[in-house]
Amino acid sequence: MESATRIRTISGALKWIKDQDPDTSITEYQLRRWIAENKLPCIKSGNKNLINLEVLSEFLKGSFA
Repeated sequence: MESATRIRTISGALKWIKDQDPDTSITEYQLRRWIAENKLPCIKSGNKNLINLEVLSEFLKGSFA
């Protein structure tokens, strides 16, 4: 059985990053910039930007094309 896609708001995605790496230098502002610059894809839902955690993980590994 496939696992459900993990989708988070920007603040939720940042919390996930900090859970993985408490000393991260990534900020909410940086996530917003990557989205605004179309470097990090997201799903728009009203005023919210939703981030797929698998995509974010690949992006942070540097293997996102």
